Amino acid sequence: MRRIMVLGAGYAGLHAVKQLVAQNPDAEIMLINKDVYHYDTARLHEVAVGRTDPSEISFNLREKINPGVTLVIDEVVRIDHDIRAVELRKNGLIFYDYLINALGGASSTPDVPGATGNVLPLITLDDAMRARSHVEQVLTDYRLSQNPYDLRVAVCGDGFSAVAFMAALMHEIPALAKKFDVPAKKMEVHCFASNPRPLYRFDPKLTEWIMEDLGGSGVIFHGSSRVTRIEPGTVFIGNQTFHANTIVWATGIRGSRVVPVSGYVQKFNRVIVNDDLSVVEADGGWPREFVIGDVSAVANPETGRVYPASAQLAIQQADCAVSNVLSLLHGGRTFRFVFKPYGTILPLGPHSGVAQLENSKGKYTRLKGAKVRLLISRMNKYFREAII
Repeated sequence: MRRIMVLGAGYAGLHAVKQLVAQNPDAEIMLINKDVYHYDTARLHEVAVGRTDPSEISFNLREKINPGVTLVIDEVVRIDHDIRAVELRKNGLIFYDYLINALGGASSTPDVPGATGNVLPLITLDDAMRARSHVEQVLTDYRLSQNPYDLRVAVCGDGFSAVAFMAALMHEIPALAKKFDVPAKKMEVHCFASNPRPLYRFDPKLTEWIMEDLGGSGVIFHGSSRVTRIEPGTVFIGNQTFHANTIVWATGIRGSRVVPVSGYVQKFNRVIVNDDLSVVEADGGWPREFVIGDVSAVANPETGRVYPASAQLAIQQADCAVSNVLSLLHGGRTFRFVFKPYGTILPLGPHSGVAQLENSKGKYTRLKGAKVRLLISRMNKYFREAII
């Protein structure tokens, strides 16, 4: 029996598996993931600030995956496209007939000297738990040290995860101060970004609302400040230094570290794909392989820019990749991927947010405040139903 292998149990991988199961192909469906659980990446900031328990945003794959799917819990080391095999850390080589690579991303810290080991990324559930434990530890330390840097948080980055984390943290400061018996008024959150304002590529009205919200809650924003080096407890902006004993790194993601060792044509470890999500040809090309989710680089045909990673993009890519695999399985052709964005939604704490929604005519509706939280709840429900 032929084997359709899916790598990664994020939104892209799990939706692909769900769609494959629904189509009931005459093939084995195999899912390979490093961890036995799936987690909601859009809510990692809630765990990091201590507002949400990890169990609320994660589930065990063995309990949710269709029993007809072969589930392998192991780490992908590399992909050998020529012999159509994936090398795993524990299980060695496993062969496939068709491959959907949805391995996801990793933190982009390696470009900045000293960042690795001295910052707290927010890419995985383990990252969020480490950030949570670290914040709790430095607040505990403050009662003995009285070191003002224990009450400082430096956030490097100005994208979705950075903004969501800062907004959530500012909301939690009163509760954290009470729990750890530290002065809330002395706790500081600073944002360092190379751009003049957060999410500067998005609608100016949205960024204005975000700046108002973060500034009003007490975040101190340092725009046009490119981080050049990190040392323990110190952020360097050129020759200037800023001290904080909590440094959060939220500058975006790279694709999986498997990408460069597997011979893909890539940019920042994200695989360059054709318009049908197949792999750009290298040494004759690798048929029967599609790359989706955070590990893929899909360009907007109108702007030429790569679409930012998102759950809605991942789910739509999964639909296209599954259609193409099944078409090839039956001797057919592949189809071009067309992304239909629904808009931008960003939480600003547990009770507020901003949104830019696109209708079928290409017009935008902008929203802010408590009404956006209802949209976020509906969005989270939609994403959960897409993968379970």
